[in-house]
Amino acid sequence: MSPSPRPVQPGDRVFLVDGSSFVFRAYFQSINQDRKYNFRSDRLPTGAVRLFCTKLFQFVRDGAVGIRPTHLAIIFDKSEDSFRKELYPAYKANRSDPPDELIPQFPLMREAVRAFGLIPVEQSRYEADDLIATYAVQAVEAGAEVLIVSADKDLMQLIGPKVAMYDPASGESGGRGARPERRIGVGEVLEYFGVPPEKVTDVQALAGDSTDNVPGVPGIGIKTAAQLIAEYGDLETLLSRAGEIKQPKRRESLLGNAEAARISKQLVTLVRDVSVEVPLDDLVLEQPDAARLIAFLKAMEFTTITRRVAEAYGVEASAVEADARLAPSGGLFAPAAAEPAEDAAAPADEGAPAPGAPGQAKAAPGTPTPSALASTRAQAARATPVDRTAYRALTDLAELKAWCAKAADQGYLAFDTETNSLDPMQADLVGVSLALAPNEACYIPLLHQGAGDGLFSEGLLPGQIPSHEAIAALKGVLEDKGVLKIGHNVKYDQLVLARHGIQVAPIDCTMCMSYALDAGRNGHGMDELSVLHLGHQPIAFTEVAGKGKGQITFDKVPLQAATDYAAEDADVTLRLWQVLKPRLAAEGRTTVYETLERPLIAVLARMESRGIAIDKAMLARLSSEFAQGAARVEDEIAELAGERLNVGSPKQMGDILFGRMGLPGGTKTATGMWSTKATALEELAEQGHKLPQKILEWRQLAKLRSTYTDALPNYVHPQTKRVHTSYALAATTTGRLSSSDPNLQNIPVRTEEGRRIRRAFVAEEGNLLISADYSQIELRLLAEIADIPALKQAFQDGLDIHAMTASEMFNVPVKDMPGEIRRRAKAINFGIIYGISAFGLANQLSIPREEAGQYIKRYFERFPGIRDYMEETKTFCREHGYVETLFGRRCHYPDIAAKNPSIRAFNERAAINARLQGTAADIIRRAMVRMEDALAAAKLSARMLLQVHDELVFEVSEAEAAATLPVVRHVMESAPAPAVELAVPLKVDGRAARNWEEAH
Repeated sequence: MSPSPRPVQPGDRVFLVDGSSFVFRAYFQSINQDRKYNFRSDRLPTGAVRLFCTKLFQFVRDGAVGIRPTHLAIIFDKSEDSFRKELYPAYKANRSDPPDELIPQFPLMREAVRAFGLIPVEQSRYEADDLIATYAVQAVEAGAEVLIVSADKDLMQLIGPKVAMYDPASGESGGRGARPERRIGVGEVLEYFGVPPEKVTDVQALAGDSTDNVPGVPGIGIKTAAQLIAEYGDLETLLSRAGEIKQPKRRESLLGNAEAARISKQLVTLVRDVSVEVPLDDLVLEQPDAARLIAFLKAMEFTTITRRVAEAYGVEASAVEADARLAPSGGLFAPAAAEPAEDAAAPADEGAPAPGAPGQAKAAPGTPTPSALASTRAQAARATPVDRTAYRALTDLAELKAWCAKAADQGYLAFDTETNSLDPMQADLVGVSLALAPNEACYIPLLHQGAGDGLFSEGLLPGQIPSHEAIAALKGVLEDKGVLKIGHNVKYDQLVLARHGIQVAPIDCTMCMSYALDAGRNGHGMDELSVLHLGHQPIAFTEVAGKGKGQITFDKVPLQAATDYAAEDADVTLRLWQVLKPRLAAEGRTTVYETLERPLIAVLARMESRGIAIDKAMLARLSSEFAQGAARVEDEIAELAGERLNVGSPKQMGDILFGRMGLPGGTKTATGMWSTKATALEELAEQGHKLPQKILEWRQLAKLRSTYTDALPNYVHPQTKRVHTSYALAATTTGRLSSSDPNLQNIPVRTEEGRRIRRAFVAEEGNLLISADYSQIELRLLAEIADIPALKQAFQDGLDIHAMTASEMFNVPVKDMPGEIRRRAKAINFGIIYGISAFGLANQLSIPREEAGQYIKRYFERFPGIRDYMEETKTFCREHGYVETLFGRRCHYPDIAAKNPSIRAFNERAAINARLQGTAADIIRRAMVRMEDALAAAKLSARMLLQVHDELVFEVSEAEAAATLPVVRHVMESAPAPAVELAVPLKVDGRAARNWEEAH
């Protein structure tokens, strides 16, 4: 149980412990001691945790330097990706990786803090030092005294009348080298830096810091820097007068590195106004729950400190059971998963979850519960260091069959495919890896070739199981309905194996689990998740295959390196599953995963394998027309600029626009060039400047040609003669799918050129394409979620929503509605969803900005619930870090509280839109999952080919088109039910035609 908050007040003593540096210090101290105390009986490294707990117990019980705290914060670095990396990418770039034995102890430190009844404090984008600085300021403002527990010199800038530091290396008990406890105050800062605390950052900016890779000014150390700051007063004064310095080398170094010094000061200056997620008042120190603390210490097998804690709090240690979550048989970090709540049960319309949790029968007495088993697996996944020497290369068919039999008995396995191409529709199956438990993993090589020299150059290496025999052996277990197959981005593996006659099912996908849990918090690639959740950095592909022109395909990778790489992938995937699966139930994300993520994987795999036909001749004609159009625009640009230019050169365009013509809003990139990114040109174009308008027009034509008309024919599959796009399930924060290779979701539909590209997507002879598109779905969801009675009623009555809005705003009868007035209302309706500004609306409608501002003001006055919805959404997101869709998907926006106004505003707009766009994405996902069964039940052969935002595209025989349309509409319009019953009806527009554009 967390302590009860108590406001910090005068007389309080606040301890701020630099937990991250403390962890490293504890580790290096532990390895200098008797190593038999540094491991638990299951060989889990624990030495650093033991010393961490010992010191933490001292702080809790006795304090330090004769002071006992009233508030105690243990503060960690969440990651190295702080805002300073954005300012200076090389910041901390030269730091080596943590020791292997320390990595699994990081999460244990946080568990230790919780066991002592405290809150481990950490926050994205900020370092522990920034949080310490912020808490110190808050505490002093409340009248308290602050003791910063750290030896980090960067924190000396905070020392003042009520803020001191304590070096935790001092005062260590035992040993001849023990030093007396040392309190660091202003005098010690003067002794170390030669300047008072308020000048420390100026000295650091000059001297730099090799540890953190802060550049500083070459040739100037702390002593010289202190002399210069003492003489000139501060960094800026020094830099402005650097030309006066007599020493030539020092003068030139300062003049040549002035900007580096300024950047260095930004890097070393601590942020003192972080919007902290854990309030200072919540860090009050209370007596720990002794039983809980002892249970943790016993589980960690810390005999001495367990006895000391029991004696201190009058508890019989033998009467307390060790914390089962940390027992040697299970591992460590995740608490036992909560029993599934309402969210964990699939709604009635979703059917039972896919099999894969073996042992569904009633457990015998004494059998661990599923949640306990899940917790044990999660702990083992993190606790067991990755041991690549334990991996095996299977080259014997009997041994492969034995692995498959063991997987069948166990009821689950992790698997991965290795291929020689990223295109699953053309890749050769080079090998398959399996994992049954941490470090119990193997690789089955199938098509490894010689590397180009030696006895077996350019031929199949001997000793591999023949592909057809291996595939036959694997087919049984990979198709066994009683065995759960676990993969990462498993859609790719399904597509590859389907081409070899294996239909992999049932499945779990760790990428999709991560996405259901943490969309917007982090990426969902396997390597990133391994570091994040397991503290392990997997082998990079480039380590075994090389880089650039020298990169080889996987079939050329030597077998030992291939085994280490491939088996590790399966091993890590299994561990991630063991960590993430319990979180789904514990955090209420089971339904999101089981109804919106997992079932869509197979649906998308089938869509990708079907592909769509294109008309190459039409694309060739369009390419020629776009080339002629681009040439015409180039001539117009030359006339406007007064000279012939390379329009594709950002430097030339920037020099003309912002240099010679002096247009407003110009900014320079890090390389010193003018920025000509699209947003900058769009702003100038909206202001009426002709040249930026023409540049954007040229870029659009060039992009359409390079991305579509020239490129699409190259994507035609040599056997199927169709284009097969690839859908990414976990690429956006809101749940929207994205497509690539080729990207079919960004073809412009509002320009004639974009619509003409859609005409090149055609049905095969005797078939038609059906396009079914949700009508105004986000506006309908705005009316629903924001609960706007007038809009809800209009949709229920089937009114023209834009005409109705215009009537409400401009007092014009619907029946007499001028087209221009309706167009303005339409622009406002859609613009409001995306946070349009008066400036943007003014340019869109070609009206004065003041008039546009009045329109927006009048809109909110007429529909006040919309503004309320927006403010409520922003407030909720600031408090929780996420927003939720109607179906429970969480879209995280951790930067919504950023200090940078533009970053904050962007995240606010994104959060407002995410509830609408995310709910729309969930609805179309639900429709896609149900669609194939509905078509089959109606005995229709239509095949779903594409999904583009709110639209589905099907191919159907001409004879079945009329019967297919109502089935498609019904599935799409009823998709929310029964999980969510909307008051606002959904409407789907659908048509059948020979090509995509005519069907839309």
